Amino acid sequence: MSHYHIIGIAGAGMSAIAHLLLDQGHTVSGSDLTANRATAALQERGAQVWQGHDPSYVRRADYVLATAAIRGAHPELDAAGALSIPRLSRADLWRMWSAQRPVIAVAGTHGKTTTSALTALALRGAGVECGFLVGAEVPALGGSAQWGDPMAPLVIEADEYDRVFLALTPAMAIITNVEWDHPDIYPTAAEYSAAFAAFAKQVRDPRRLILCADDPGTRALAENSEARLYGIDERVATDPVSCRLAPLDWTASGVRVTPDGQQFDLWYYDRRTFGRRFATTVRLAIPGDHNVRNATAALAATALWGADLSAAATALASYRGSHRRFEWRGEIAGITLIDDYAHHPTEVQATLAAARQRYPDRRLIVYLQPHTFSRTRSLWAQWPAACQAAAMVLVGDVYPAREQGDPVAMAMALVEHLVAHGVTARYAGKPADAALVLHSLAQPGDVILTLGAGDSDQVSTLFIAQQRAAQQEV
Repeated sequence: MSHYHIIGIAGAGMSAIAHLLLDQGHTVSGSDLTANRATAALQERGAQVWQGHDPSYVRRADYVLATAAIRGAHPELDAAGALSIPRLSRADLWRMWSAQRPVIAVAGTHGKTTTSALTALALRGAGVECGFLVGAEVPALGGSAQWGDPMAPLVIEADEYDRVFLALTPAMAIITNVEWDHPDIYPTAAEYSAAFAAFAKQVRDPRRLILCADDPGTRALAENSEARLYGIDERVATDPVSCRLAPLDWTASGVRVTPDGQQFDLWYYDRRTFGRRFATTVRLAIPGDHNVRNATAALAATALWGADLSAAATALASYRGSHRRFEWRGEIAGITLIDDYAHHPTEVQATLAAARQRYPDRRLIVYLQPHTFSRTRSLWAQWPAACQAAAMVLVGDVYPAREQGDPVAMAMALVEHLVAHGVTARYAGKPADAALVLHSLAQPGDVILTLGAGDSDQVSTLFIAQQRAAQQEV
């Protein structure tokens, strides 16, 4: 076994990889500028974690794994170079794991985390002790990563950022959608689509490539291929013989809202007999058509793997979401708080649609934290339509991540852009300032959604604290 030292170990992706390495019996150490729940959990498992960075931390390591956020010189990386310690990236590990065991990769602009979690949960519910690497904590799975049975598949959330998903040679893959994102890596939509086309070609068996036919970007990948298609088609619920020009292999139909979520009927198209058959009824505790598609993809992967579909569908009913994916953060003074990682206009629109489905008669107030200047600028025209379902949009300072710019100026410009297109919006600043604005605006019966991939989740915590303090003063 080897000693891996991870720089940036507090991050969601790096901490998840650390758990997989520990599961395999390796020694793990790491460093980061901050300590959090992730580092505490790793320390409980025996990992050595330092706060801050120092060249001495790498001395006993066999390999150094560095987060992609590091740009330029770094004291630990410099020390590793001087000691001839090999430097690895996520791509290196993914390439190695693809060679060690079958990988089910879940790619797409949106929905990767939920679809990966649902796929792992479905397989495990059907008795397949798969491993998984998901980009968020999943309570139903007991965490964000487990190595599982090395003879079973490893479900990986295949991130396209920095083209890292091209390191995989999956035994099976799901692509949920393809819509231009990460303009700092892919300057044009054509380059972005080309990366997904290259990823699709790396799946070992084209019949185990599962594509969402409801998405134009993904549907384009299905031309002249043997890929399996999935989507929603409500006509099937009343007329199973009806079909599209190219029938879906897996169809969700008869979607209906239930008191505790939603349910739908899953149908399977047999390409050998040209017949469509009812497969099972699926019950979900998570709202939104996008989650119907996510669940359909997960069940299609489970069926293609040869696992029991009914048991898999039953397992999905227990899924209550992942960290920061339509996550219920609390209710106080009759006000419900939901937090979501949505930071692309399409994701924001889907999250608001899900909120409207679950809370049909309640006012939706949104705190939106734009994520990176390049994304906000490149997708400028899409923001007004994405926010139409909100009664009020509070725009926070842009979360710069790895980029440089004026977070206040761009946020205020986005407010003006939304207002010019009929969206009720105002500037709200940093999370602490936004919580104060919400405290003055929110009324009993409102639903507050905090949206963004930065630190926008702090708003819920701060708002609840302010409400409790106000109640104590009364």
